[in-house]
Amino acid sequence: MIIEKVQSLELVVYIVLQQEKTYDVELPEASGRLILGTNKGWLVTLGRDLQISLLHPLLRQEIPLPHMGTFLHQHYAMSPISPEDASEEFILRVAMSCKLHPSKNNGMYSSNPIVMAIYGARRYLAYARLTDKVWTEVFFPIMAPFIEDIACYKGKFYALNGRGDLFVCDIDDNSETQGRAKGTKIFSRPTDLDIGINYDNSRTYLVESEFGFWLVVREFKAKYFKAPHRARVKYRTCNFTLWKMELKYSDHPSELPSCTCIPENNLGDQALFIGRATCLSLPSSQYIRPNCIYFTDDTEVSFHKGGGHDMGIFNMETHTIEPFFQGKSIHPISPPLWYI
Repeated sequence: MIIEKVQSLELVVYIVLQQEKTYDVELPEASGRLILGTNKGWLVTLGRDLQISLLHPLLRQEIPLPHMGTFLHQHYAMSPISPEDASEEFILRVAMSCKLHPSKNNGMYSSNPIVMAIYGARRYLAYARLTDKVWTEVFFPIMAPFIEDIACYKGKFYALNGRGDLFVCDIDDNSETQGRAKGTKIFSRPTDLDIGINYDNSRTYLVESEFGFWLVVREFKAKYFKAPHRARVKYRTCNFTLWKMELKYSDHPSELPSCTCIPENNLGDQALFIGRATCLSLPSSQYIRPNCIYFTDDTEVSFHKGGGHDMGIFNMETHTIEPFFQGKSIHPISPPLWYI
């Protein structure tokens, strides 16, 4: 887990699972920058200059990504909010298509992964490669996709919206047609299938598994204050519900996979890790409890005096929550997140 100090240039890396120790790591490259998330060993950061970067916290290697101003939809441009202030809530989630191994050979890398990002008030989707100068939009059959989470499975990106619909992203590498990426719906939640989504008091996650994805619905108890404290919200995670989204592929590579969604209440020997970082599933071990969901605080728009208090371990069998971190870690924009 990574915990950022508010009044320091350091990051605290708290190794919860293996060593149960705390390490102070100097990382000036992250000073004054918002940590948007983690994926495959890298941090994604955003500075006040609106420059987005990949940062390896252990090797202290930094790779620039396209500027925040190159996203297609720039809603803050028509509001009194400055781009710098809007940046704190502009990017919701990031994911990478494959691992990126750092190299010392003239900035060359072992791969050129696609970095996918959910951004903007209407939660659009865009992607970029390491060599790109701008973010390329992924278009959907609806004007405002409201994407909640993204994940890469067998080389393809999948996107989940707040309603519980699943899309597969088609990224065209043909130089003549590049820039026409689109999201195609492969699962539409039936109207009689209630998966417990409430836009005010829940959040959905997409977690890769051997069969496809776990659809996780995180439920909150929230208290909304009246004026003059209207912006203040007290919240606490109270429950999780789980759905199994199984993907089935045709013998024809050009055909899209089909998807079924069934309720599930047991993770078996697996544990899920969710939060602002890319969500993932890991097998249980001496340090990881089976049939549990480890979660961190990622309710950015509801942070009051900082986020980081809503963390814990949810037991799928007993439906109880207990803490895994016995300290206090409150940060105004970069609460603790998983680094695995």
